Amino acid sequence: MPRVDSEVLRSFASEVTEAFGAPPAIASAVATSLVSADLRGHGSHGVIRLATTYREMIDGEQLSPAATPRVVSENDRNGESNGDDGGNYRSSDGEPTVLVDGGRGFGQVAGRFATDVLTGRAAAHGIGAVGILDASHLGRVGEFAERVADAGYLFTAWVNTGGTASLVAPVGRSDRRLATNPLAFGVPSFGVLPFPIVLDMATSQVAHGKITKRAIEGESLPPDWAIDDEGDSITDAEVFEAGTGAMAPLGGRVAGHKGFGLAVVAELFAGICADGRVAGERAPETVNNSALFVAIDPDRFGSAERNRERIEALVSFLDGANERPNLVPESARGDRQLLPGEAEHRTAMERREQGIPIDERTAGALTDVAAAYGVDVPQDLES
Repeated sequence: MPRVDSEVLRSFASEVTEAFGAPPAIASAVATSLVSADLRGHGSHGVIRLATTYREMIDGEQLSPAATPRVVSENDRNGESNGDDGGNYRSSDGEPTVLVDGGRGFGQVAGRFATDVLTGRAAAHGIGAVGILDASHLGRVGEFAERVADAGYLFTAWVNTGGTASLVAPVGRSDRRLATNPLAFGVPSFGVLPFPIVLDMATSQVAHGKITKRAIEGESLPPDWAIDDEGDSITDAEVFEAGTGAMAPLGGRVAGHKGFGLAVVAELFAGICADGRVAGERAPETVNNSALFVAIDPDRFGSAERNRERIEALVSFLDGANERPNLVPESARGDRQLLPGEAEHRTAMERREQGIPIDERTAGALTDVAAAYGVDVPQDLES
């Protein structure tokens, strides 16, 4: 399996995105986000999206590569975008609540713009809440949790797909009715750890992108990820991608009611606070995320020193628990217990040094899209 230097891959992804019709600033931001996902071990949300989701959405005129996000609703109108990718929005005036329209552009750009608005409002008011509508595909939501936590704020996100991309069955059912509706949380580590504590999870058994990635790479699915009309397991990823069956809610046959409940709550939080659609309001089509991002300033509630003590105590207490390898879920196998966000941190450090592994079928898909748009392919990706 070839390994590609992260900067080489980022430059390639930027060129492809620009060839799609994105201005250079947007292309660079999208490429950085995609490679960030690959660096952290989440290839399902990495550069493979250029050859699958984004190419299909652009060809179907469901994603506008040159679109820029903008504030469409707030009590105060002093803050303005810079007119490029929205990344320089720094207003901290007005109310703590803001509604941002992604314009069906690249979701990574809408997410970055929203987090800039969000941290400004949290700095001014102690709390900020940003609803995001028409964000296309936001990508790895954990990126925004990292950005906000690195800025010193607590973060949470609730995401739906605007009534589209139904893939997940309600508990006890077998029809596709909900999306994977991810949740994300970010907590600064206050200098105790070299990474923020970040939880980014689907409310289905797994993120849909991981099934797509397995279909591209020719790998089978674990038996508890997806079910057919009779409730039996689907293990052929390509069959699922062709439209057969549904994903199971988080918890599956053991505790699927909990994943289903979280998915419903995410559906409504995102739909209500983004003034967007929810499942059942339109026929399923390509993903179009709505979201609610919230940031809280921890300094409004106590000192940084006291928060460091809390992190230190919790980490030490968890590390002191007896290890029982036979109790570790298959999805969390490793050499030691890891905190939320730690696996991504460790993987990124390793891949920055050794390069990002790219499956041969993924490399082939990227080569095909590059050829279609006249972009040169890095030598490492061709080998």
